[in-house]
Amino acid sequence: MSLSASVMKLIFMDIERAQILVGDIWACYKGKDLGEFNDIDIITMFADYRIPQVLLHFGAMRYSNPLLSTLQTGTELTPGCIEEIEIRGCSIEVIERVVDRVRNLIKQYPNLNINPFSCNSIVVDHFLWDYRRKNAEKLESIPFHRTRSIYY
Repeated sequence: MSLSASVMKLIFMDIERAQILVGDIWACYKGKDLGEFNDIDIITMFADYRIPQVLLHFGAMRYSNPLLSTLQTGTELTPGCIEEIEIRGCSIEVIERVVDRVRNLIKQYPNLNINPFSCNSIVVDHFLWDYRRKNAEKLESIPFHRTRSIYY
């Protein structure tokens, strides 16, 4: 049985809100007590509108010229349109690759006594979100996608 695109979009958006809640609880409780989840590593980054902006800044992601032109004009993307889904999906993939790379680097230096799983998508997402807030002026010229939605 195949799901329609509209059903897939609804599932994606509902999962997004749940992931944000779990990620916030995990971070607030530092992975202990109410924030202790044995499967926290299955959560992806929170595919919002600012993280792709930071990924563009670092050159970890790029847009096609037509999409870049659309974003530079401030045009609002239709919620669930192919461009929005691609931006969010590519952002998730980039963050997963960053997590894998950081974990591999940690494993190369066992004398640091750092658990490779101390780095996950939530940690990277929060780092990039904080970076964006601290460097707002520097990133001002980098376009971000605009979408009105109740899901994030």
